[in-house]
Amino acid sequence: MIPLVEVVKTEATSDEVAETVMDILTRAGKKPVLCKKDVPGFIANRMQHALWREAISIVERGIADAKTVDDACKYSFGLRLPYLPPLVNSDMVGTQLTYNIHDYVLKDLEDSHAPSPLLKEMIEEGKMGFRAETINGRKTGFMSYTEEEIAEINGGLNEYLIKMLYNK
Repeated sequence: MIPLVEVVKTEATSDEVAETVMDILTRAGKKPVLCKKDVPGFIANRMQHALWREAISIVERGIADAKTVDDACKYSFGLRLPYLPPLVNSDMVGTQLTYNIHDYVLKDLEDSHAPSPLLKEMIEEGKMGFRAETINGRKTGFMSYTEEEIAEINGGLNEYLIKMLYNK
């Protein structure tokens, strides 16, 4: 259902092959993007996990609880992302302001190159999210869910994507 397809160019991939694959995917109704280097996580997963790393760190440091972190994403910058992605947003506010914010805030962001100790602790405790064992009618990860809530989230995601992608 997700339209994005990352076409990864390696040293062995010619420009012509990459362009041909991009054209085929476009004609198939996908949104191909070219990843110019074969790096772990490619493009989208690298950005997604950088956000997750900071979100988990905020919970781990006691800055906010998991629901608050998710609400901060859902009801602020997350609403803008489909229309105003990060680099367009930076251009909109100006590279000077982006630089000034980075100069102030980046030193305080999580920069660990290892998985969060909190994740390891949660795994050891069986807090596996939607894949956890049901205890007292709930599955636990960062938050706690009933089977009905899990079904609602999964179904809601599909409905949201269909609405966003196809206006239906």
